[in-house]
Amino acid sequence: MSSDATGAKPPAAIDRMSGELRKADLQDAATQLFSERGYDGSSLQEIADRIGILKGSVYYYYQSKEDLLFDIVKAIHDEHLENVRMLAARPGDPMQRLHAVLVGHAIFVCDNLVKTTVFLRELERLPAERQAEILRPDHSYQRVFRDLIVEAQDAGLVAAGVSPKLASLWILGSLNWLHRWYRPSVSSGPEQVAEQFADQLTRGIKPSALWEFHGPSHE
Repeated sequence: MSSDATGAKPPAAIDRMSGELRKADLQDAATQLFSERGYDGSSLQEIADRIGILKGSVYYYYQSKEDLLFDIVKAIHDEHLENVRMLAARPGDPMQRLHAVLVGHAIFVCDNLVKTTVFLRELERLPAERQAEILRPDHSYQRVFRDLIVEAQDAGLVAAGVSPKLASLWILGSLNWLHRWYRPSVSSGPEQVAEQFADQLTRGIKPSALWEFHGPSHE
């Protein structure tokens, strides 16, 4: 009886699945180790030891530690980007969608402290051209925030004097700093923290007397 009839996977498919799982195990082990010791303080031998394989086996999947870091950081960035793009596309006015994106970003950071730490701390260990490959020429992640601020500004929901470029950098910087101090055991829950951050950050760019003397700026 054929493997199709029994529902069993052919050997090639099993080998492929096994390889994909082992690669994921390597990425998980390396992410944890990079978070604990930093990229420079971690070795391929230590990563291999974490999942119980020989160091030589690592080279079947990655030619270098840099290649491993690249895959890890790119996956984290792309997961973040998919999350905020989905939230930005929800129904609602631009400020409501911006608020949802800020909440979503903050929750992601709080729920993925190890991943976020590695991304923010170790990205710069990659050569400039590989960083650019991840962040992309148009800085896709920051652009989600910037475009929403521009939309909200055009709708009169953000002060005319706010620079969308600077505001998006300020907002992202504030949210990303969560990974330095947020700890589930001693902090409020991710949702509560995220809502408070989003409320305060959006309040800081809404129209008020503070901005009246400035002109519009879409920098």
